[in-house]
Amino acid sequence: MRNASVQSWVRRQILKNTKAVKDLKNLEINSRRKTFSLKLELAGETEPLAISGGYQITVNGGKTFFAPADDLQTSKEWLTILASELLKGRSFEVPGFVSSFL
Repeated sequence: MRNASVQSWVRRQILKNTKAVKDLKNLEINSRRKTFSLKLELAGETEPLAISGGYQITVNGGKTFFAPADDLQTSKEWLTILASELLKGRSFEVPGFVSSFL
């Protein structure tokens, strides 16, 4: 139930915030291992994009942040490299009700 709530929120956020993602398939979040995996159906693409990796949760100033780990992998080599370059050292604030499940 715990991971299902987070998965539902993540799905809504992704589909709400971009038109590039047509559907989100196979979203899995393991809060004990701090790992995730998902497949995205993207506009203009014939095959889904697979993404997997680990994450860290930090709290700073009473706010909770999600940071992808350095092991992020995608089904496209060039995108794995780009994501590594763009996401290194970045974190993203998550709402309080979601952070309690991560």
